[in-house]
Order: sequence, then structure tokens, then C-alpha cells
Amino acid sequence: MGLSSNLFVQKRSATSSLRQPKEIGHYSKTIENEFKIYDNSQLSYFYFPDSDLNKNLDLSAGIKKFKECTEDPNFDQCTLNPLLGTIKAYEQRKEKKVSADIVTFRGVMRKLISCAFDSPQYNRVELRVVSFNGQLFIKEVSEHRTTQVDHNSIEHRSYYSGYKFENLTTLSKPLSQVPRGSLEKRPKKICNNGEQFVTVVRSGVGSCKLVMGAEVDCVFDFSESGSDNLKHYAELKCTKGVSSVAEARRFERKIFKTWLQCFLVGIPRIIYGFRDDNFILKSVEEYSTHEIPVLLKTNNQQLVNACVDAVRWYGALTEWLLESIPRQEATDHMKAYRLRFENNHLKLSEIEQGDEEYEGIIEGESILSSEFKDWRKELATKESSS
Repeated sequence: MGLSSNLFVQKRSATSSLRQPKEIGHYSKTIENEFKIYDNSQLSYFYFPDSDLNKNLDLSAGIKKFKECTEDPNFDQCTLNPLLGTIKAYEQRKEKKVSADIVTFRGVMRKLISCAFDSPQYNRVELRVVSFNGQLFIKEVSEHRTTQVDHNSIEHRSYYSGYKFENLTTLSKPLSQVPRGSLEKRPKKICNNGEQFVTVVRSGVGSCKLVMGAEVDCVFDFSESGSDNLKHYAELKCTKGVSSVAEARRFERKIFKTWLQCFLVGIPRIIYGFRDDNFILKSVEEYSTHEIPVLLKTNNQQLVNACVDAVRWYGALTEWLLESIPRQEATDHMKAYRLRFENNHLKLSEIEQGDEEYEGIIEGESILSSEFKDWRKELATKESSS
């Protein structure tokens, strides 16, 4: 009988101490699903003069030309490979293994934290965890959409408007390097969801150290070559304008989730675009990530303790994972687990030999690439002989 463990979502850790996030690497992803390690070619720069709000910018314009890059059944959108490649490059430079207990993406950790506030119906958690070389690697299982997209639906237009807002407010280079003609063509630029710039950050909660990959929407002011740029990054969001108490409550729940996204990896600034019912951009507001808990505490009784609660649950779930899953330093030993959100608890269960996923994970490259496993073996040999 393999290992099995449950964690109920009411559990909270006594600790609410967080480690200061630090950027240790980055990579770019192209529209052709190519990954470029330590490359910032997909990094965008925020630029949106107030006068542009007078242009009645349509956030649904160009929706039929939208390039959907996440539906390729032959490409795993949740792959850890570029994150592992960035860690390998970092370790080659430092000549030692990165100090971490858990390696994953920010989106995975956000989903796990959201289990304390959402039901499984609205927060699908289908993860695989591998214990290898003293660390836990957590990967989401890809879910391919099977239904046809209705381009005229409010849901799809809302989804698209986020990408359109990014196109309208960012540049591919700093403003001083952008020709005037390119600025004027921004409203006609075709949107896609394939290009990404991803930061790789070392962070932590309590005694647990994490390395997480997180997509970055843009640089707010300027970037510094060869240094930690976390303090310059910003998160872009787009939502319907607030004109009633009910809409204000809805927005507060949204900005709480955005805060969760940003605090995990230390992104200090959030920029919201507000649209009307016709998807015309009406205003743009900037928020400081560290001020959001105060904002919520002042305005919404239901969310008074939500931010501290989220951190304590974050501490509890990472403690549980580290206590439940054995971690051996050996590079020839791997164990795999399923992690799911069911009813009111997280359920961890070991994937044993004979399971249909076992070979692909343990012997294959479903979670960890052969390149990364070979590198860790090489590094372990170097460290033991030095």
C-alpha cells in the first residue's frame, strides 16, 4: 500500500513569516512554443499616456484574429522543462544545487492556496509531485478544451480583453527605442497568448524554501541588466468598471486573487484597466501590492483576515507536503504522487509501479527531463568528489 495523506482546508500554520523573493533567472517563450533560457526578448515595457483614454479604445477589437496558442494537443502547456533548464543554468553558474524544498510554477501554488477559499467546482487541482534529489517538483496536468469557442460570448470577450489591454499598454522595447509609427499601430496589433516572459524566483514561507516560475506582464519603469528586476515588474489586469456595491465586492475578491499572485513572487505593482459593458477602456488604476491587504481590511469585512489567512494556509500546506513526502538526496531514486482537491481537503496519494502513469514519470520525461536528471547526477558526482 503506497503513501496516502489528506490535509483539510481549515488547517492553518502558526507561522506567517515570508522570505523576501529574489529573482535567480528568467526565460522567454515564443509564439512557436520555443523556450529561450536567460533571454528577455519577450519582456514588455509599460507605456500608456492618460490621453489614450480619450480614444475610446475597444478591448474586443481584433478578437476574430486572436492567435490561440494553448490548444495544440502535441504541446504540454504545463511543462516544467524551461523552469528546469533555467535552474540548471543557474546551478552551472553557481556550481552548486539551488537551495529549495519545492520547485513549481506560481500558478500551481496559487491554485493550492485558493483551495482554502474556493470549492473544487471552481478550482480544479490535478497535480503530480515528484520527489527527486532531496526536492519536490510539482507539475499541473494539462487540460485541453474540447468545446468550440463562441467568439461573441461575454466570457470569451472578457478573456480576450485581458490580452488586448496588454497590447494597448505595453511596448516590446523601452519607449526611447520605439518609432512613433509603432506606437500609433498598437490598437491594430494582433493578440496572442503564446509569447511569454517568465521570471524564476526563490522565495519561501516559514522554513520551506521554494523556487517558482511566474509569467511577468511588463516592466513598469526600466529594467537593469544582470540584476534582480523584481522591483521593476508589474501585473496587468482588466475588468468591468465598478458602479455599485455588488460590483465593488466582486472587484475586491478579484484584487485579493491578484494580490495572491503577486505576493508569492514579489511583484510590487498591479495595474488595472476598467472597461464598460461595451468593452471600451474607461480608466487605468495603479495599486501597490503591499497596500492591498490594508485596502481590503478597510473596505470589506469578509476579507479582513483573508491575506493573513492565505499566508497561514500557504505555510500549512507546504509544511504538510514536506512532512508527508520522503525526500532522499540520491539521484537514482524517484517517487511520484497525485495531488488533488476533493470536497474539503487536499488528497495526496502515491503512484505505484503498475499504475499507467508510473513509467512515464519515473522512467520517462512526463515531469522531469532526462537532461535535468542527468545534470543533477553530474552535479552530485562533482560535489561528492570535491
